Amino acid sequence: MRDTPGPKAWTGILLADLRFPGAHTLKERRGDLVSIRDRLRGLGFSVAQTGPPDLPGRAWLAASCTAGTGGAVEALLARAESVMLEGCAEVASVETGICLFDPSTEDGS
Repeated sequence: MRDTPGPKAWTGILLADLRFPGAHTLKERRGDLVSIRDRLRGLGFSVAQTGPPDLPGRAWLAASCTAGTGGAVEALLARAESVMLEGCAEVASVETGICLFDPSTEDGS
């Protein structure tokens, strides 16, 4: 009898450093930030602004996704990166990472 593999999941994260050169107040950048956040959430991402909270011309955005295969996560991250590049903000940097969560490989001790 063959063992059935247990559940596992691929996760991906995108970290973006966004610049809003025309924004002089937090309120002025809010609309662009909300637009990017909503588009990413529409793709199935969880999104959070991770900093800096007090600089109107800059925002760090983290977006994460989960899928059943590494290829699906790669495709989602590529789409998220294009959403960033299509937005009104300037993209100073984008970093992505992918990892597999497989509890069956965890040390049971």
